[in-house]
Amino acid sequence: MRDPRGEPATERLNYTAYRLARALNRFAENAALAHGVTLSQFFVLQVLGEGVALSNAALARRTFVSAQAAHTVSNELIASGLVERGSHPSNKRIRLVQLTEQGWDVLEQCHAELRAHEQRLLATLGSDLHGSLAEVLDRSAEVLAGGYFGDDEAEAAAIARRQSDIRPRHIPSRLARARLRAAANGDAD
Repeated sequence: MRDPRGEPATERLNYTAYRLARALNRFAENAALAHGVTLSQFFVLQVLGEGVALSNAALARRTFVSAQAAHTVSNELIASGLVERGSHPSNKRIRLVQLTEQGWDVLEQCHAELRAHEQRLLATLGSDLHGSLAEVLDRSAEVLAGGYFGDDEAEAAAIARRQSDIRPRHIPSRLARARLRAAANGDAD
């Protein structure tokens, strides 16, 4: 017998969005592996596929991983000839990564498979959502970012509310850490 307080998990956006992300990422991973790259490597290729060379730190932020993980994946892609390092135009200490021609080719092959998969999804959903689904999801991600996409104050506030002593997988930014330390010490901003 079901507890009367229960409600289907599928009525919560976070659960449904996670299910959708898992389904999309499972397909993306299979497409990427068919072209010789992992899902993590594919995410890097997608971000670099915007046509802008990025620093390792920027790449880490855009792919939602640590700087160390972004560096590891970048090195794997460099070794496979899909990405190359270049110099920053004004800061000699920063190295930028960008796609090689081979990287562009692999990305296009993966994107062709993804586009076909996404078109099947949109065809099933109907023409009323066609074209707007990605926009709605992107806007939703912006609105509900929760401090993990560059809003250090929201991040610090979210971390301060945690009641669990289990270390979160997300490591706060420097600004968020400084604000958390100040709050713990009773200092004002």
